[in-house]
Amino acid sequence: MIEQQIRTLCRFYEQKWHVPITVMTQDMDLHCWHEVGLAVRINVARKSSFCKNIEGNPLVMESVVIGKISPTWLVLYDEPRVEVASNILDQHLPRMCRAFRKNQRVALIELIQSVAAVRKKELDRSLRDDKYELERLCAQVMTLSRKIEGDREILRMFSKMPELIKAKAMRTFVEMMKLVPSCYSHIKVLEKSITAETYPITLEHDGGKYHFDPFIVEVDITDGEVSICGGTPSNGFIHPHVRDDSNDICWGNIGHLVSRLTGELDLHGLLQLVHQFLHSYNSSDPFQKIEKWDPDWVEDDDDKDEYCSFCDSYCGHTVDDCDECFWCEACDSHVDYDHECPHEDKDETEEEADAELAEDTATAG
Repeated sequence: MIEQQIRTLCRFYEQKWHVPITVMTQDMDLHCWHEVGLAVRINVARKSSFCKNIEGNPLVMESVVIGKISPTWLVLYDEPRVEVASNILDQHLPRMCRAFRKNQRVALIELIQSVAAVRKKELDRSLRDDKYELERLCAQVMTLSRKIEGDREILRMFSKMPELIKAKAMRTFVEMMKLVPSCYSHIKVLEKSITAETYPITLEHDGGKYHFDPFIVEVDITDGEVSICGGTPSNGFIHPHVRDDSNDICWGNIGHLVSRLTGELDLHGLLQLVHQFLHSYNSSDPFQKIEKWDPDWVEDDDDKDEYCSFCDSYCGHTVDDCDECFWCEACDSHVDYDHECPHEDKDETEEEADAELAEDTATAG
């Protein structure tokens, strides 16, 4: 009888507060609880080992200890009278339900706040990665579109009759040789490539003159590759825009023209373009500053060149570096770390949102 009334009363508070309440009459019922919600244990012998293992404060009524109570447990000794048990439950269950709900609410708020902070960093990182990837893909699409159009033109040219191709080769030779001796000291036709040697070159920049030994330009007809060697070596560079390994050339905005002219076998236009390139200097984006070729030039401490952590070598370009990320435009790569960037300005809207969330949390608690 008492057990049924206690269960009925517990169901009432369970539905009112939406808190699970488990009623136990035997020690074997403990495995059904799993520490979820509240537990009410009745008919416990005062000397029971179960009661001794449960932490809590004595439950006293009319100077008599009738059980134990904790934030999630309510233990009633022996078999209390119906009215006593009802009074105990009416007195303590509402408070226990409110405390349980509050703890759950606080735990959920803290969980969501921590997850939001982690997700914010992940989304910031993902959006930055996606932006860089989109820019890279757009550049690839543009390059590929130019290549497709160029290849289509070359295919139309190579699809002509052999007599027409022979005639084009004759015109190409005549036009190419016009560059000797005006631009190149000599041009030589090899088995699979064309080589052309320049005269000594002098570049002028900021009132200074910088002298370079002759360059040798080689055009591989079969592979469509252009390489440059010779010049005056300095720290692994033979020209401000050419590395010493001859295949690493910073063409800048003429790269697509070099590829098109090479593909079309327009040797006259290609050699003329490369000659202009070797006689030019772009101070905003060199592999190495042209002042490096002046043995008397002293570099200022505030104007030292950057070395890229990704290339592990000298790049000459500006590298953005902070605790949050490291971005190298020339290498087209970056790395993110897991903590806030101290150089990143926090958006005012984010600050207002954080303040509003803190105020709502304080009000709810």
